[in-house]
Amino acid sequence: MPDALHWMGPFIPVLLMLSIVAMNHVVTGQRAEKKTADESLRFCTALATELRAVLELYQTNLRLLEQKADYLLSTRTSIVIYKGNLGRLTALLDAPAIEPVVKAFAVNERVEAVVAARSNLKCNLTYQFPIAETKFDEWKEMYEQASQSVAAACRTLEDCIGMSTTFPPSQPRHGTIGQTLKLIHDFGERRLAVVRST
Repeated sequence: MPDALHWMGPFIPVLLMLSIVAMNHVVTGQRAEKKTADESLRFCTALATELRAVLELYQTNLRLLEQKADYLLSTRTSIVIYKGNLGRLTALLDAPAIEPVVKAFAVNERVEAVVAARSNLKCNLTYQFPIAETKFDEWKEMYEQASQSVAAACRTLEDCIGMSTTFPPSQPRHGTIGQTLKLIHDFGERRLAVVRST
């Protein structure tokens, strides 16, 4: 038995190095997870804010349609974050949040296309159109349906934001590293006991 322990002695530094490498890997992984979670939270917050701004414009347009005004506000300048981060959308949002967000922005594009087809865009901010040729009831219904899609996407994103802020920070994974360190410590103690007894 002492010979076996003596034979394993040279492997102790190797085991220590492996445990250090494993711990480094775990710590790096935890940092990357935290960074991704923080980035996802910021992205969800920004998208929710952008969608709320679009919803406010929809409410303004609904009031303008009620008044039978000759112009509507465009939402094109309000969707900068979404259009600028399409590649990050699938990486930073959870699967249940992607569908309502993409649907809300697709509905917005459809609304903009319908209004743009029957009006003139002024300074990329408003649509101006002749009152006599405008289908106010049809457009009002379209904006109401679009408002529902945008509100649903806002609720989904706000749920994601709420879940992100209520979860505790990830706990360190002690399993295999702790076991490895304990084995190394126990082996060293046994080796020391054998040396003392001889």
